[in-house]
Amino acid sequence: MENGGTLAGEGAKSDWSLSKGLQDLLTCPICKDYFSDPITEDSGNTFCRNCLPPKSQPSYLHTNWKMQSMVQVAKKLKPCLEQSQALREGWCPEHQEGLKYFCKEDNEKICIVCRYSILHQGHTLTQLQGLHPKQEAGALHTS
Repeated sequence: MENGGTLAGEGAKSDWSLSKGLQDLLTCPICKDYFSDPITEDSGNTFCRNCLPPKSQPSYLHTNWKMQSMVQVAKKLKPCLEQSQALREGWCPEHQEGLKYFCKEDNEKICIVCRYSILHQGHTLTQLQGLHPKQEAGALHTS
């Protein structure tokens, strides 16, 4: 189970990194939101058209249609990537059950099926439900 948890965790981190990296590439450095009507300078810098005052827009700016299309795709994919990450982080990879307990001896979150498994017999288990997220994160770092 430990390897499965590690691999699922790596997959979630990978998806999150991909999502975060894509979001960063498609975000205006001025308004910090997805590009809206992106314009690009000859140097390659891209901004939202409305983020630059019309008088300060040089004549060599052009609409970046590829960036606009990528933003539209990213907006459609974002909920899917976020849901995928949440599922991987909150579910037991072996039993497809919600992770409801923390096993102190094994330093891992486990599901209800794992709780009654011989692997966790006699271990100190804490129910995760009701813990503040900071307490839950702290529980993961104690041994």
